[in-house]
Amino acid sequence: GEQLCVAMALQTAARVVADLPGAAQAYRSRRVASPAVAAAPAGRKYGVVTSAAFGAGPRLEHPARTAVPRVARRGLQHQRSTATVAQAAAGAAAEEVPSTVRNWRLYVFACIWILYSIYYITRGSFTYSAPALRADLNLSMTDIGRITSIFPLMYGMSKFASGVLADFLGARAILAIGLIASGVVNLVFASQSSLAMLALLWGANGFFQGFGSPACAKLLTAWYPAKQRGRWWAAWTTSNNFGGFLIPILAGALVKFYGWRAAMAVPGVIGIVAGVVALIAIRDKPTDVGLPDPNPPIEKSAEDDESEAKDSEEKEVEKPKEPSTGEMLMTYIFKNPAIWALGVSYFFVYAIRQGFVSWSHFFVMDVKGITDPAAANAAVSTLELGGLAGGLFSAYLSDKLNGHRIWVVAGYCACLAAAIAGFYLAPSGNAFLISCSVALCGFFIYGPQVLVGLIGAELSHPRAVATSNGLLGWISYTGAACAGEPLAFVVKAFGWGWFYSILAGCTFLPILLLIPFWNVRRYEELNLGKKAA
Repeated sequence: GEQLCVAMALQTAARVVADLPGAAQAYRSRRVASPAVAAAPAGRKYGVVTSAAFGAGPRLEHPARTAVPRVARRGLQHQRSTATVAQAAAGAAAEEVPSTVRNWRLYVFACIWILYSIYYITRGSFTYSAPALRADLNLSMTDIGRITSIFPLMYGMSKFASGVLADFLGARAILAIGLIASGVVNLVFASQSSLAMLALLWGANGFFQGFGSPACAKLLTAWYPAKQRGRWWAAWTTSNNFGGFLIPILAGALVKFYGWRAAMAVPGVIGIVAGVVALIAIRDKPTDVGLPDPNPPIEKSAEDDESEAKDSEEKEVEKPKEPSTGEMLMTYIFKNPAIWALGVSYFFVYAIRQGFVSWSHFFVMDVKGITDPAAANAAVSTLELGGLAGGLFSAYLSDKLNGHRIWVVAGYCACLAAAIAGFYLAPSGNAFLISCSVALCGFFIYGPQVLVGLIGAELSHPRAVATSNGLLGWISYTGAACAGEPLAFVVKAFGWGWFYSILAGCTFLPILLLIPFWNVRRYEELNLGKKAA
């Protein structure tokens, strides 16, 4: 029995020894076929680093160590697989790309923020030069009013026209042209003394000033994804506060030491230089510098693709061509019901805003017992501070709600009605409470003002963003114009109670207009192309 066991053990050992060469060959074949070994450079083979690669004398080397760099080999200490190596390399590349994209986005945002603040510097130069101009040229207040009144009319018309041009020529070109042309107009204005020429030139300045907003809107939507766009859009709107803060200081110093002509000319030179910088420094979209599009088209599911493929085979329909500029504007702008609903909403938002800006200090003086004009102006100056906070928070909140910005607009408008009532009922003579109520009104006014323009950009075709912004701007300034003489007539005929009742009533109209688009966040969700077809 013992001899039999020994014989069987010897026979088994002989079989194992005989199978060793085959097992080793199979193992080598599997390792050579792996991606890590296939990626190894010439001169490296499985298990051996040849003399052609590393000098005389071969030495054994693990294939994964010869195929990947040292950083990737650290991960192999825990899991030696080619899949882990590929994941490590992909992770390193993914960390590098966002850094480049982030830097470009910050750079482009800084450019448009500074450039748009310069738009406001050239725009405000006349306002703070007007007292010295009136004294020098012996003009009346009516004459100054005529020069001033032509600006918003031309500005509103320009925003639509420049929006079309920005979609056709590119946002960078329109942004630069507006700054350069506005600067040239300022220089020519500084050399004139005729009332007719001054009014004509300031109207031209208003036209070129309208180039800024649509171009910046197009750049923001091109560079930032929808999830981040709200906060950056709101941050961009603070540039006008910076420009509006800087120009009184600059113009006041220039008027004091050099006269009103210098106060017009220096901002003009700044605008021309800024326009040249814009043409050189800015790029229209990330793909122009080799970066990925932050807003790729929505990918269709496999079921949708199969369904569309079957339909196309059955109907033998050819693939539709890219729409022309005219077709795109007609389909995604003029036949887009969401754009018109936003436009009418913008009309009422701007009517409320301009009504507060133009008349609230008169109400404080006539009704609230603060008769000193300087004190009344100080009491209502908190409108802009509240508006700054409200605009930024509205954009942040809409991003947190996954881009449901219409929800935020509706909530702000409902709260605005209550804020208007609080301002109207604030106790007379209490400047602090009046200032707080005005700031609260500003908070809820500027939120919709910021978001409606952004929603319009997102519900437009990417090629029509600037046109959409321009159309909305034109409609909004029509609303602002209606807040002047028509509301003055209401105060004179019916009193301040009716005035603020009308403003409060206007807050509910945007809510009603936007209800049909309650859950819409992108233009693809409107199915405009299918309806047009």
